[in-house]
Amino acid sequence: MLKSKIRTIALSLSILLAVVSVPIASIAAETPVKVVLDGQELSFDVQPQIINGFTMIPYKALASKIDATVSYEPTTKEVTVKRGNTNVVLTLGSDQATIDGKSVTLGTKVVAINGSTLVPLRFLGETFGLWVNWNNSTKTASIETKRTITDAMGVTTLTSVPKRIVVLVNGMVDITLTLGVKPVGAVESWVQTPWYHYLRADMAGVKSLGSELQPNIEAIVALKPDLIIGAKTRHEKIYSQLSAIAPTVFVGQLFEWKQNMDLAAQAFNKEATATTFMNDWNTRVADFKAKIGSRANTEVSLVRFFDDNSARIYITGFAGSILAELGLSRPAAQQVPGKVFIDLDSQEQIPLAEGDVIFDITSSNQGGDEFKTQEEWQKSPLWTNLKAVKNGKYYKVNDITWNLSGGATAAKMVLDDLYFYFDL
Repeated sequence: MLKSKIRTIALSLSILLAVVSVPIASIAAETPVKVVLDGQELSFDVQPQIINGFTMIPYKALASKIDATVSYEPTTKEVTVKRGNTNVVLTLGSDQATIDGKSVTLGTKVVAINGSTLVPLRFLGETFGLWVNWNNSTKTASIETKRTITDAMGVTTLTSVPKRIVVLVNGMVDITLTLGVKPVGAVESWVQTPWYHYLRADMAGVKSLGSELQPNIEAIVALKPDLIIGAKTRHEKIYSQLSAIAPTVFVGQLFEWKQNMDLAAQAFNKEATATTFMNDWNTRVADFKAKIGSRANTEVSLVRFFDDNSARIYITGFAGSILAELGLSRPAAQQVPGKVFIDLDSQEQIPLAEGDVIFDITSSNQGGDEFKTQEEWQKSPLWTNLKAVKNGKYYKVNDITWNLSGGATAAKMVLDDLYFYFDL
């Protein structure tokens, strides 16, 4: 009896889907698809379903819930959906649509089932600025019409996924691009202006907003952003000016790239992209630890020279935090709780830089005099007697990816370098 019912259902679906040119094998009916809008589960006359790998949702039923209007032209089989200033035209049986007159490809065809038009859920979110996330284990689509972001200044509520983003922090420029989002404006890189070479190909057309320390407010206003991302340590004094222009969120620590990427992913509706990146990162970290084995006891020192005849040993910070995550040891003299770095005010303190391996992240953003300090200090017998120097384990590394940038892609490049230097 059960098999007979299944055959009957399958036959009915086959006839229905033939009308809209969707193959029966493409529909998965094992687990009902749930849709949750702003925390409330929605009910539909025609259930959402998965077709050709796409989560398809009844457009008209949802439109009324998000203050959108829907009209249908039977002659052309066109469905027009309007929300705010956005106008979308869909055609039954077609994978093409227009958004405000511009053609887009949906990836799968629009279908009609029992009088309801079903379209890809992801398209819905991207079109109308909704936050859309999919939980595959529970077959649940979560939709948010607004999102509250907790940042270093408190909370900021966004009413649409931002499309015109201004970035005032070097690390966040990297992170924004890593998540697949191009800002409309950004502060310039510390060196290699206007943008670091490793980011430049993806920054075409982005407006330069001057220095991270003093961004151009007038240029920001002219861009008409719908989100501004800054840093409390850099821009707290101009927070009121920025937040008067557009919703503004600030990161706390410049070098906390994981937290900063999480904040950006929440705002951009890019959690899935961030999760994929972090899954890859965690896999590689585990692989590094497994391959390095007992050599994790190698004591690593991270040094930077400055233009005022001083130097600094980084304990945490961007690169330091990566070394710590990989389980690499630091010399006992550098294990100072609560310290990001140790200042070396004279050459007599050079022995504090002792280590089995020394990475030099001296940066070229101070006019070049920092390299004069580097040269002078390295003439000292205290330097030449360091274990790493004597054993050929002193390396000058890329100061941009190891220090100045502070983003997710830069972190991946540092990890690549460490694989190389440890010959893994």
